[in-house]
Amino acid sequence: MLAPVQQVHAIGVGSSIAKGIDVSKHNLAIDWSQVPSSGVSFVFVKAGSTNSGVDPYFDANMQGAAAAGLRTGVYLYSYATTVEEAQNEADLLMQWIGNYTISYPVVYDIEDPCHKNMSQEQLQALINTFCSTVEAHGYYPVVYSSRNMFQNKIGNIRYDKWVAQYADTLEYEGASFWQNTSHGSVPGIPTRVDINYQFKDYSSAIVADGFASRGDQKVFYANYRMQRSCWAHWEDRKYHLDENGFVQKGCWFEDETGRYFLATKDGHALREDVTIEGVDYYFDENAVMQKGLVVRPDGNTYYYDENGALQRNVTVTIDGVNYTVDQNGVASVQAESEPLPEEAAPAQ
Repeated sequence: MLAPVQQVHAIGVGSSIAKGIDVSKHNLAIDWSQVPSSGVSFVFVKAGSTNSGVDPYFDANMQGAAAAGLRTGVYLYSYATTVEEAQNEADLLMQWIGNYTISYPVVYDIEDPCHKNMSQEQLQALINTFCSTVEAHGYYPVVYSSRNMFQNKIGNIRYDKWVAQYADTLEYEGASFWQNTSHGSVPGIPTRVDINYQFKDYSSAIVADGFASRGDQKVFYANYRMQRSCWAHWEDRKYHLDENGFVQKGCWFEDETGRYFLATKDGHALREDVTIEGVDYYFDENAVMQKGLVVRPDGNTYYYDENGALQRNVTVTIDGVNYTVDQNGVASVQAESEPLPEEAAPAQ
């Protein structure tokens, strides 16, 4: 018995949230000041390929698109047939785009005849290699190919898809972008141009500076690049990002600069007096946990043990000096005992 044909819901231009273009040397010199008048709000600029190097119009297009106020992504046309070649393509692209502001996704264009006879496993290995490198550099990866390639060769991948189908509707579920024609006309572009429609909102996923959501996690952007394994400073607070770029929350974190506690709700590093699981700690203006004798803003000196816990009703000796710590944790130097007076000699 034949399996039932799965119905694919067709989506049209009316369902899109933005219109854009993609350009390369084939579009010649573009007057970017005219482009936004057509309703175009984003552009993907060809960076190049390993066969021909950097696209000769790449720099002019990047600068012109940015000056016109367009959200700007880039793409590399792939000729890779091995993961080593895909890695080389990714590494080259990172070099080519390093000095530019990339405010939209970085795209892997995988449609060359060299890919047609590769297996799904091989194609996905190329995509994973390239896109993981793009992610590691803080960019948002997207994969471009034809509808037929996605359906029949590439299959399911975890990255967003930019699907080419030259038709009045797109017959593919879950595309983030749709390239619907290569014969568009846009003011300022002397040649026909590819027209694209966007279905996923990237304005909140890729931000210039600040926080963005990734599922139920928060990530942090600086100059449109997601940060990883570092401190993020925002609105007079500091946050630590793990190796995935996620804001760490509700935990201790320690590095060469000190020990910190990251707030459970939003992950900012706590300051001043904090009680954690019934233990009192003190964090300075840089959110570093304090130990030993600590002079706090009230002018008193408090004593915290080697784990940072505030001590009460104890006596301690530090650098040869004895301290009494009261019930509030305030430490004071013990007064030395007065020597007894010598007994007077009897009168003669």
